[in-house]
Amino acid sequence: MRKEESEQKLNKNIEELERQMFGKKKLPKEEQNKLNKKIFENILIANIIMAFLYFISIGSLNIETLIFITDLKVFSIMLVIFAIFLFEVSYKKQNIKLALHGIEVLILAIFILFCTYIYTVYLKNFHSYVASVSLLFAIYYIIKSIIIYRKSKKKYIDSLNDIEEIIKK
Repeated sequence: MRKEESEQKLNKNIEELERQMFGKKKLPKEEQNKLNKKIFENILIANIIMAFLYFISIGSLNIETLIFITDLKVFSIMLVIFAIFLFEVSYKKQNIKLALHGIEVLILAIFILFCTYIYTVYLKNFHSYVASVSLLFAIYYIIKSIIIYRKSKKKYIDSLNDIEEIIKK
């Protein structure tokens, strides 16, 4: 009888510890909302880039060659200027997030600049080239969102860890 009672108490204690441990691993609403905002921002940027590349692909079909190449050069220069602006703002504010967005915009600008070459030399492969780069951007932003999620969750769980405070005492 006593053995059964002690086993039941032990099982109840184990279940209570598991609930406490798993309860701490779940993010609170505020943290989850902040995290969702970051992930939504990245997915929105990915969608904007994919739509932009889609319009470039459609433009290649409907616009004359010389005008289209000029448009690509103008888009590329505008994106480089925007990337420089992001670098300047990130430097003044010491914001790594803006610097990363600046690098992403710069990579997009370089791709658009290469589009002029691809369009003139490999006209038949232009659409597949644009589609594959659009897919690469989408994959990049999905991986980036997963990394942000994991890092934020790990940071939150580590903030709940009391071991450092116990060691200091």
